[in-house]
Amino acid sequence: MSLLTIIANVCRRVGQPVPNVVVTSTDATVQQMLSFANEEGTELMKYGDWRKLRKQKVFTTLAQEEQTGMVPSDLGKWLDESFWNRSARRPLWGPIDPQLWQAWKAFQTFPVMDVFYMEGDNILVQPVPEAGETFAFAYTSNLWCQSAAGVGQSEWLADDDTGILSERVMTLAIMYRYLDARGLASQSAYEQFDLQRRQELSGDSPRSTQSFAGGDYWWGRRPGITIPEGSWSVP
Repeated sequence: MSLLTIIANVCRRVGQPVPNVVVTSTDATVQQMLSFANEEGTELMKYGDWRKLRKQKVFTTLAQEEQTGMVPSDLGKWLDESFWNRSARRPLWGPIDPQLWQAWKAFQTFPVMDVFYMEGDNILVQPVPEAGETFAFAYTSNLWCQSAAGVGQSEWLADDDTGILSERVMTLAIMYRYLDARGLASQSAYEQFDLQRRQELSGDSPRSTQSFAGGDYWWGRRPGITIPEGSWSVP
């Protein structure tokens, strides 16, 4: 569905005239719905870990603490515990909070394991890595819609833009926001929207098995040196 189709569907449901254009429309109601659509897109992007918005940032390290320009331009949300030194095959622990990082800097004492700290668009790493190592992390992109040519966008810009996330959820969200803004009965519309949003996220991707036993359920997040599981010949 395009932006025009979404807004037209909302107008039909709330008893408003169906527009022929949206972005360039001079109609106050249509412009209000466009504003709702952009607001909902940003909130929906942050609502959960959407499979279609997952990306990874892979970069080559410099031989210095500060790894510059490593924050993606389309960063929406960080995906926790996904930062790895692929060259050494071990995780980076963090982000370290400012108080602890400053304490370590003051004493010039850092852990043996890799740790990182966020500062603006840079990532600070200790111990200082060698040049040419491969680091990577996962994140959620803020490009929740796209142009007709398939270029990702963080807002609706044209009538023929299409949603990357659920357009049904977008339709229900705009309708709920419109009713609420007009002081009309909106509780039922909100409940329908919220249910659909939670169902969409629940079925968005398979879920990993969770263990309440703790301990060694997943070898990948143990601190220290990581050794892949398997059979090893000892000379």
